[in-house]
Amino acid sequence: MTVRVQFLGSGSAFSDGGRANAAIHITAPGVSLLLDCGGSALPAIKKQIDPKAIDAIAVTHLHGDHFGGIPFLAIEQHFTGRKKPLVVGGPPSLEQRLRAEEQALYPDFFGPTTLGFPLNTVVLGAQPTALGGARVTALPVRHIRLAEPHGLRVEVAGKLIAYSGDARWTEELAAVAKGADLFICEATFFERDDPSHISYRQVMAHRKEFEAKRIVLTHLGAETLAHLSEVELEYSTDGMQIEI
Repeated sequence: MTVRVQFLGSGSAFSDGGRANAAIHITAPGVSLLLDCGGSALPAIKKQIDPKAIDAIAVTHLHGDHFGGIPFLAIEQHFTGRKKPLVVGGPPSLEQRLRAEEQALYPDFFGPTTLGFPLNTVVLGAQPTALGGARVTALPVRHIRLAEPHGLRVEVAGKLIAYSGDARWTEELAAVAKGADLFICEATFFERDDPSHISYRQVMAHRKEFEAKRIVLTHLGAETLAHLSEVELEYSTDGMQIEI
């Protein structure tokens, strides 16, 4: 069975290169799962798919470029007549942070208005959670502690897709990628040694330790975009679709 992965948003927090914030859509028969939904993701989503097709969202961490677009998606779905549930899975503070974001952005809507569809949250962890037709496991990675970061392992139709979210190089990140048919790995920087993000050079240095069959880079920042001619791995662009 073919699993399709579409990079709706492949950009960094600052949308370098005009790329949208993180949003990756995984589909297969009976499966429709969005990995992350950054603040600028909704226009990128609507360019490629009908948002109603999204059954669930798995969030890697609580930074705006990875979960900030959820209230915009929720309002859009309310006013376009969605009825089926939307489930959002993520770190322990997801529910609290999502409610705070809703009140900061649209206090006149969230609360006074009842959404036209169920919007529920679940906490992801080391035990697989059924989400959007897939089975999702969340393992800790090193990024910014207050964002509660974790990497995702998504089991779909006998295939394993791993996703770093934002993370620096550690053995924990290698555990997220281990044995994956596809490892989607951030590469905000090309060679800069950053305490919160892995660079392309570090990905290459630890390539064998990831033990993944295929690696596709995403979350590309200005430094990486300036060196694309030197990148030896596959890298994503907004709208790009691959199959595994």
